[in-house]
Amino acid sequence: MDVSNASRRTFIKQCVIGGVAVYSAPLLWEMSRANASIISPELAAQWQTQTNGQSTPKFRNDGIAKVTGQKVYGRDYRAMDMAGWPKQQGYAFILRATDAAHVYQGFSLDHLPASAKPYKVITAADLARDKVKLPDFYGDNMLLAEGQTADYLGHAVAILLFDSFHAFKQAKSLLQFDKALLRYGEETPFVSETKNPYANWRIIRVEGENGASEDTYSPLHDGLFFPNIKNYKPEWSGDANAQGSVSERGLFYAGEIDKQIESAKTSQQWQVLEREYRTQIIDPMMMEPEAFNGWFDANSQTFHTVITAQSPQDFQEMAVHMLSSGPLAGKVNNLVVHSPYIGGGFGAKDHSIFPYYGVLATIYAKGPVSVANDRFEQFQSGLKRHPFTMKSRLAVDKATLKIQALTSQMTVDGGGRENFSPSVTSVGATAMQSIYYTPRNDIVATAYASRNPDAGSMRGYGTLQSMTAMESMIHEISAELEVDPFKLRAANVMVSGQRNTQGAIPNGTLRYREMLDMAEQDTVWQQRVINKKDYEAKHPGMRYGVGFGIATKDYGTGAAAPSAAIQLSKDGKISLDIGFIEMGTGTQTSQAVVVSESLGNFADEVKLAEIDIWDAMQLVQTDNPYIISQQRQDEMAANPRWTPVKAMASSASMSAYYQSHVTRIAADIIYRHGLWPAAVSIWNELYFNTPMGATNLNDPRDGRWTGGKLTALGFPPLSIDILAKRAHDLGLVVGVMGHAFNRWAWAEADFEIFGTKERIALDALALQYGKGDKYHGSAARIARMNSNGYHLIDRQAMRYPKAELNNAMVTYYAPCATLVEVAVNEGNGEVTLLSSHTWLEAGKVIVNELVEGQIQGGLAMGIGHALHEELPPFEAGAGNGTWNLNRYKVPLARHVGVWSQRHTILPQLSETDPSRGIAEVVMIPVVSALVEAVYQATQVRFYDLPMTAKKIKEAMA
Repeated sequence: MDVSNASRRTFIKQCVIGGVAVYSAPLLWEMSRANASIISPELAAQWQTQTNGQSTPKFRNDGIAKVTGQKVYGRDYRAMDMAGWPKQQGYAFILRATDAAHVYQGFSLDHLPASAKPYKVITAADLARDKVKLPDFYGDNMLLAEGQTADYLGHAVAILLFDSFHAFKQAKSLLQFDKALLRYGEETPFVSETKNPYANWRIIRVEGENGASEDTYSPLHDGLFFPNIKNYKPEWSGDANAQGSVSERGLFYAGEIDKQIESAKTSQQWQVLEREYRTQIIDPMMMEPEAFNGWFDANSQTFHTVITAQSPQDFQEMAVHMLSSGPLAGKVNNLVVHSPYIGGGFGAKDHSIFPYYGVLATIYAKGPVSVANDRFEQFQSGLKRHPFTMKSRLAVDKATLKIQALTSQMTVDGGGRENFSPSVTSVGATAMQSIYYTPRNDIVATAYASRNPDAGSMRGYGTLQSMTAMESMIHEISAELEVDPFKLRAANVMVSGQRNTQGAIPNGTLRYREMLDMAEQDTVWQQRVINKKDYEAKHPGMRYGVGFGIATKDYGTGAAAPSAAIQLSKDGKISLDIGFIEMGTGTQTSQAVVVSESLGNFADEVKLAEIDIWDAMQLVQTDNPYIISQQRQDEMAANPRWTPVKAMASSASMSAYYQSHVTRIAADIIYRHGLWPAAVSIWNELYFNTPMGATNLNDPRDGRWTGGKLTALGFPPLSIDILAKRAHDLGLVVGVMGHAFNRWAWAEADFEIFGTKERIALDALALQYGKGDKYHGSAARIARMNSNGYHLIDRQAMRYPKAELNNAMVTYYAPCATLVEVAVNEGNGEVTLLSSHTWLEAGKVIVNELVEGQIQGGLAMGIGHALHEELPPFEAGAGNGTWNLNRYKVPLARHVGVWSQRHTILPQLSETDPSRGIAEVVMIPVVSALVEAVYQATQVRFYDLPMTAKKIKEAMA
């Protein structure tokens, strides 16, 4: 990379981490010739159209690139596609252990023919000699050393480097399934048995004397406490004292809940259901397995990478720290991170360890090297959905049908590396109550290490597991009470203002009852009895059932930190930069649409995976935002450059609400301080007797966009190109960069814009001004743009959400309900989905078709989890390296009722409704609905997922 000849755009995309200049290249695109010959600007612009005077999307803004083959994914890039790289592409193959019960004793490659020999074999001995270390997030033992037992099945033992595809392919075909390749010695205990739990959580709440609006004890009210660890197990021991410490009070109230349940059970006042539920290991099964390409250019001391990650900003920082030791320590001055389209994500590419094996291969390679999983390797080494075991109790008052208590002991299998197991376990525990109000709860959740492959932030994040169990309990206890399940739900549904299991009030209006009423009136539910009789009479050997499920999924992390930058060119083109990755959810399209709410037109260009441009805001992060004290936060907030979190990963449910927040604010600032005053100046100059009177165009809220043109109070509509030119000429705001922080509430600060203070829900703001000469102070404004081309505004009166809000754990929710009707084949146990109906409360819908696509995809995923997808644990599972789609069953078109899917998206309450994060919730109620539908068809309840055809057939026998 020739830094000396870098453009301003290139220059501001650089930052320095640990002495290494980092350069991000978001959408690597070596397809200029194809673009020029196939996709004209006019064709590319056709993704949007005008409907009733308003811009609407015709299809995704990357749609034409997709159908013409121009949307290229990260795994498709080779050295020859990369400007400045050598053309010779090298390849790497990772050897992995398939035995975690015996000492690993090495391997031999002597049997490989000379044409298939690697030119370099990287082992743990190399890492130890050269002091190469994994980033702390991933633990240690990057490569298994001889004489040690594998931490988990699929543990990498060596990386083989090849200088040609022929050699690589020949060697891989000989080595990949060779069970005798790795040698093992004596049997040992599993390494996971001597590891402490990854996480321990306990959520205890007892409502106050005045009911649901207050707490006697709760995490938000009193704080969290944690167990002692003895023999690698948690011990929640200590004195139970209602007047003692947080832990002593917690243990006291937990004991009281137990006593009350047992007493009411004995007196038969409460109906108490006790059950154990188990969920399986699932692979994310995105279409594009993980890949990496890298090259170290020794001449320019530049380390080049092409990654397929949901969190490139985290990779960028961690990779620098990994390069700070080892053979290249002190030799890397520049790190280039290319972030192309990654294909599917679903959490599988969020903080995956895979890219760091690519970094390792590149460190030792003699040229460009590609590390790319095939499907077998992705099954073996990719992140999985955590399996849960839940021993739960639900107590319901027989007279009032009110839930009185909920307890659960959750055990979560985190696999061989910790990854996101602590937060997945936390979220699963907090989600268990679902839409129901519980006056007493004691939910204990522990995540353990195991010899299974790593589990991570796969779609659902623990909530799919725990809420399915809760719905199953609602179904079963309503049957025991001989009460209609909708009547039981109606008696217990949370209403706005009630507190969750952590003692926090969910944000906004809870429309659960509205959704229940809509679903209850659906004809499939109303006619289920007569339909069952008719269907089974017409279809001998088939059993009919209807099932319903409802869930409400949290969205957010409690430390969300979105950024956005919008620039308005002099000819009226709008460009938007965001840090998010496009992974199938439509973020690129939806954020382009969000801009139009203030600017009247969609963004002409949306740049994704931007990382380093945010350095214009000069933000610094110093502390863990989840454990920071209030005193420390207050101290640091006095620094106008400090923020609790600089950037966030691209999670599935984070863009619609969190990213849109800062995108909307940036667009609004350009409108109020750029386009609106530009319009007023034109209207005053051309269309009013200004010297003799005033137009009274003082309030930008009077402006209205119609057909992409701005009008107000009857003045002539002005197109954005005219407005943009005037805004540039007058030196008005034509570019905005903002950063926000959310801990279950938005941070706010005062910012001075053109001499006026405004309270804005941001913690950093930088502006760009037009460079025209029609304003006498233009030169002074331009001079202020000295932070990578922006004028960085010093915030004032900063107010961050209180640190104690961390104890709320979650407060933002999106609800979804699903009704299904199924037929079960008595002969083979196969389930046919006859129809489905989904109800979703998404708040303000940005692009309706994208939400519909999420509903359809969520239905398929829910069906997969409930009926088909399963990886056995341990030696029979994915870690043995033999799993692929020939064994792993995913739902096909014939399984998902393609032509009988219905949905209802609830209308928003008002134009000011926020957009909810809904990407994950759409699959959750599908699972519990199918569990109940199968029960209604077969009279067999399943507590262990998935309900495969084989299991159903055996249960009906």
